[in-house]
Amino acid sequence: MRLKGLGLADTAIEAVWPSWWSAEADSSTSARTELRFGVARRLGLDPSSLFGDEAPRFLWTAEARFKHLSTEGNLERAGITSFGRAVAAALIGALPPSAADLSGASAHDLRQSIIDSGRPYVGLADLLALCWGIGIPVAHLRVFPWPQKRMAAMTVGLEDRWSILLGKDAGYPAWISFYLAHELGHIALSHVGAGGALVDLDFEDPGSPGDEEEDAADAFALELLTGQTQPTVLLADPAVRATASELARIAVGVAEALQIEPGTLALCFGYSTQDWKTANGSLKVIYTETPVWQEVNRVAMTQLHLGELSTEAVEFLATVLGQPIA
Repeated sequence: MRLKGLGLADTAIEAVWPSWWSAEADSSTSARTELRFGVARRLGLDPSSLFGDEAPRFLWTAEARFKHLSTEGNLERAGITSFGRAVAAALIGALPPSAADLSGASAHDLRQSIIDSGRPYVGLADLLALCWGIGIPVAHLRVFPWPQKRMAAMTVGLEDRWSILLGKDAGYPAWISFYLAHELGHIALSHVGAGGALVDLDFEDPGSPGDEEEDAADAFALELLTGQTQPTVLLADPAVRATASELARIAVGVAEALQIEPGTLALCFGYSTQDWKTANGSLKVIYTETPVWQEVNRVAMTQLHLGELSTEAVEFLATVLGQPIA
């Protein structure tokens, strides 16, 4: 199969392969044509490249900018971009039109609107509610175009809409909150134009030096989550080394007074001291460890108007999000 010749992951091919395909369909010219167009649409391939003997071509090769670039070649980048755009298009297609525009919004104002709504601090649930409330779908991909998952997060612009695709797994919400707030920063700061995409292949420690856009998105995320662009969290007595349990107890105890989610406080302590072992250990005490992607995609499935999509598109999204169809 030529798709396998590209090096695509089996899970990606299975996700775009329609359930109606059968040996009988294989004998039908019209069914084979429909299959090619459907597969091309879901993988972001040029349909014409599936009808001849040439190698399949991804449609989107130059529209994305990659951050924290490592060893990905042009083919891998085109595959990530094209697949991401295809998922984003399906997500946006399952939402009503939205007049909301995040461009130019400040982290301070977004944070204040959440706090003013009665929330004690800004957590993952608040960020998800914000995104879906203004028509920005958020999904945590469970299927990737390549066998090795390389994408931490991706923001896709389609005309006047945006979608955020998360890729990096975490057992605790605080890390995903930062990734999502970072991508919101890219949108609000106009780093992603209509028809473009920005791919974060990995995240370094919040606040670590990067390019100007990454630094600005980090600062936006930190201000949205903590109220400060460069928060410093230290123990009252720096001579005392906290245990993970003690750090967790302190973070939970002061979270509402500081209006900062406990897990975010722990991560800020990790960045301020570089004691990531204690910071990450405290998350095990603050939270019950569960795959965060499940909650992200559970929310997505409650927000999507799946009746607006074809059966094939619904099956595709359900597979990519790892969620059963109700």
